[in-house]
Amino acid sequence: MEERKKEILDFIREIENRNIELENYLSELTISSRNETLKDIMKDIIENNDVLKEIEKSKGNHLHTAERDKSSTLENIVESYISKILENPTKKIIYLREFLNNFQTINDSDKDVILNSLKDENDEKLRQKMTSLVKIFL
Repeated sequence: MEERKKEILDFIREIENRNIELENYLSELTISSRNETLKDIMKDIIENNDVLKEIEKSKGNHLHTAERDKSSTLENIVESYISKILENPTKKIIYLREFLNNFQTINDSDKDVILNSLKDENDEKLRQKMTSLVKIFL
């Protein structure tokens, strides 16, 4: 009987040791937060879904997709339109309308009002107003 007790106690100790090993192993694992996991899933879906890839390609480059914290990118967008206008001043209104069409949050009637306020501005004032629009509406 004494031998049996000893076997049972040894068996229990072995189980406890295995539990401790398992707890240590689990505590060392890095588990992503729910938000990180969801971001990873969304990223995988977007990167691996052919339909979504085609939709993203068809969108083209719009101002609303630029990251807000990258001011150099925003400045480049404004500068590209300014340089187009300087190269071909007769198409100023066309370029300004193209610029305004990048803002999805501005309705068409407001775009017309903004266009009228921009079309007669000199280059530096135009640059300032366009930069201001980008900062406000993005």
